[in-house]
Amino acid sequence: MHKRDLIIHLRDHLLEKVAAIQADIASTLAARNTDTKSSAGDKHEVGRAMIQQELDQQEAQLAKLQLLQQELDRVPLDRVYARVGFGSLVTTDQGNYFIAIGLGQVEVEGQPCFVISLASPIGQALKDKQIGDAVAFNSRIIRVMSIA
Repeated sequence: MHKRDLIIHLRDHLLEKVAAIQADIASTLAARNTDTKSSAGDKHEVGRAMIQQELDQQEAQLAKLQLLQQELDRVPLDRVYARVGFGSLVTTDQGNYFIAIGLGQVEVEGQPCFVISLASPIGQALKDKQIGDAVAFNSRIIRVMSIA
């Protein structure tokens, strides 16, 4: 697995999520703007409040996705890592870990990779480790095989 391919995959994944949430926002806005007032005024107001609440949640999701995109853009592509840190692609005897943003498990080139933030528990356990180091995590010993 190559870091460039992984980053391209993650960027595409985030762009798809952003496009989907933007479509949801547009749909919710259209629903809110076409909602006409009926003779049941209280029912109308409750409906508009629920639509507004949904819109607020969608906009918060969009903001979070945009922050993830910005964090991913900060990953140095050509840096050589001696120790695990932000932007590292770490191969271990228990799997691959990309230390950048918290997205969970993704599959690239037919291989699973855990995309985690440095602040996550496993990210903290791996932080500053070198090739050959081992960490104990969830009753398992994880040995660092390579860092890219």
